Amino acid sequence: MPSVVRAIGVVAPILLLAACSIVAPPYSPDVDNVQSLKNATAANAKVGTFESHTDAKNPYPVPLRANPMKSPIGNSFGAYLADAMTKELLMAGKLAPQSDVEIKATLLENDIDVGLVNGAAKLSARFIVTRAGTVRYDQVKSAHTQWDSAFAAMIAIPKAREEYPLAVQKLLGELYADPAFIEAIR
Repeated sequence: MPSVVRAIGVVAPILLLAACSIVAPPYSPDVDNVQSLKNATAANAKVGTFESHTDAKNPYPVPLRANPMKSPIGNSFGAYLADAMTKELLMAGKLAPQSDVEIKATLLENDIDVGLVNGAAKLSARFIVTRAGTVRYDQVKSAHTQWDSAFAAMIAIPKAREEYPLAVQKLLGELYADPAFIEAIR
């Protein structure tokens, strides 16, 4: 009987830890993204509302096997995306809170597959740029990233968490690479 109690005492905390929620790492601006924004002469904008409606392609929190991952900003990954864009615009010297140019977005897909051998993230968002209330840009941008994963959750889950900001960087990079977006924020 003591061995059964001891086994429960060892297994129970491990199971509880496996089901704990984790928080996505803070976003670090991407040098290439900041440079793309710096290259846009006479551009400036403010960041408006970034929404994220929970559904099958955009769950909240995002499941990483048995561990749900939450945003460190607000209670959505829409807020995380807004924070990421704000940081990059600020670093590029293009953030202008009083500007009549406003960038809004809706996060449409926010899917992370931890995988057994390869992990992957799929993100997409609809970005809208308005100037004085008139729509100047309205497009959906997507990004897909992959990384080496592992069967062991203690390796795979932290790796997926670590890769998430890189997927956001790629999504924003796709947006900033669009000449129509750059023209819309001028």
